[in-house]
Amino acid sequence: MNCFEFRKLLLADPRARTSGQDRHLAECPACANVAREMENLEARVHDAMRVPVPEALAERVLLRQKTRVPALRVWALAASLVAAIGAGAYFYRTAGNTEEPMLVAATLGQNHPAVAAIAYVVDHEPQLLREGRSGDPAVMRSALVKLGLKLPANGVTVRYLGKCPVPSGTGEHIVLQTALGQVTLILVPNHPLGPRVTVMDRQMTALASPARLGGYILVADSLDHVRRIEKMLM
Repeated sequence: MNCFEFRKLLLADPRARTSGQDRHLAECPACANVAREMENLEARVHDAMRVPVPEALAERVLLRQKTRVPALRVWALAASLVAAIGAGAYFYRTAGNTEEPMLVAATLGQNHPAVAAIAYVVDHEPQLLREGRSGDPAVMRSALVKLGLKLPANGVTVRYLGKCPVPSGTGEHIVLQTALGQVTLILVPNHPLGPRVTVMDRQMTALASPARLGGYILVADSLDHVRRIEKMLM
């Protein structure tokens, strides 16, 4: 079993272990470290869920609403804010003058696509770049079209093209060399990624966003670079 197969199984079920996974853990320090991080996260989440809910929380949330909002939406909003505050988050203003949360990895968990993408970039991308593999440009172009994206004609070159694990199986792993530095683009066609999320972990920033027939993930060394590259791809 290689790292790709191990990570795919780990993301599918963090608590399960096959004999093949056990053998790989014994041989791969990087994957063993990821497995330990996920175990620690599971323990922290378990402890966090044992915190008692403040008395009359629902009533206070409902009273603070200035407009009439369906109860289920209120509960969803309250739950997301409690999780964000507990794990760490702040808001940034987008080009459209709206606010989006910047989350830390513990808010989403290590198996969230954005967090897993950062781990894959940090732990495996350097070796992949050294190996110099090259995928099929036609497959990349097809995946970009499906998601409504397009690489700029100037100022951006493809340094690496391959595959990487994503929730639906495998996605297109593209490393771009830009004027802003190196940026990773992961395309996930035919599988929705859920709500748009920006997360910070291991000194990297990842943006996971739904798009047409699937979604995409951008990973770079700063929020500013992620946002500027996304604008170039639109």
